Amino acid sequence: MRFKGFEGEWEKKKLGEMVRNISSGKSTDKNIGGENPFYGSTGIIAYSNQFDYSGEKILIARVGANAGSLYKVSGNYSVSDNTLILDLKDEIEIDFAYNYLIKKNLNKLVFGSGQPLITGGQLKLLELFFPSINEEIKIADFLSVCNARIQTQNKIIEELKLLKAEISKKVFTQQLRFKDDKGNNFGDWALKKLGEITVAVNKRNKNNEKLPVYSINNKLGFVPQDEQFEGIDSEERGYDITLYKIIDRHTFAYNPARINIGSIGYSGDLGNIIISSLYVCFKTTSDVNDDFLFQYLKTDLFNKEVLKSVEGGVREYLFYENFSKIKLNLPCREEQMKIAAFLSTIDKKTEFETTILNLYTKQKQYLLQQMFI
Repeated sequence: MRFKGFEGEWEKKKLGEMVRNISSGKSTDKNIGGENPFYGSTGIIAYSNQFDYSGEKILIARVGANAGSLYKVSGNYSVSDNTLILDLKDEIEIDFAYNYLIKKNLNKLVFGSGQPLITGGQLKLLELFFPSINEEIKIADFLSVCNARIQTQNKIIEELKLLKAEISKKVFTQQLRFKDDKGNNFGDWALKKLGEITVAVNKRNKNNEKLPVYSINNKLGFVPQDEQFEGIDSEERGYDITLYKIIDRHTFAYNPARINIGSIGYSGDLGNIIISSLYVCFKTTSDVNDDFLFQYLKTDLFNKEVLKSVEGGVREYLFYENFSKIKLNLPCREEQMKIAAFLSTIDKKTEFETTILNLYTKQKQYLLQQMFI
């Protein structure tokens, strides 16, 4: 895929020929609290009133779980020693190089299991194809439009998440109340323990039924296990699925070791599936609207209660016994339904905007594949 007016073969060169230098950052302890960003392998890790570098550069995480990740920076900043700095020559357009390196997927160069690593020496040997500077600029300008769309979409989603968090806090602390269909106030909320409004369920797959195997994802809730674990589920791994739990419709399940990061799901109309025996499963009583409770279980307020209630040593757990002791204020069922419906509209809006973001991201990935050799 080429722009009109540009012809001829791109010139094959090693990245080392196109940079003045590839070096590690040298900043260590900074005076925290200023306006200048301090970059590490995970991006901005602090802000400082000092800086050691300036101008546009490409940073590459050198070591750790994010090794190979790229960041384009400008202005005044500091860089830690676990991050590489690419100082490009003037004849290379930085946005072109940045997008090209994204397309090349530097994670493929990372080596080492205990401490993943990528080196400047490896990068210098990386072979790339370069067009004229004018074509570089044309490609970079076009991709900047794609990047702007993605950035805008990310901002929309983040703002929706913040809005949801703020409204949820006001709702569940009763700063924001709903009225009935006649415009009247609902009654007072009642303080309840979760054990009063939920019932633990523990139905085992004793007959070794060949049911779909699911896991709990902290973003999506219930997901088929072969989607979560590279196309292989527990039965294919040779696990004893007679110990697994059968999940019926309208059932909650959570990972007791990961509930603090939102690893909880609600089956809704999904039923007749099995999940690992490690999950805690429960249903609600008739006093509770399931959508209302699920909204509460995703709030920071609930997470704070979780942190107070977990037990264990190196790894902390929240089993049903302690889960059942957590208290919440419960409105009448009609107000619960209004609250759940209102919060779900924000969720649906967020899902819609996320779908658009995914389309923009796929579009950019396609363009990267078509524009770069």
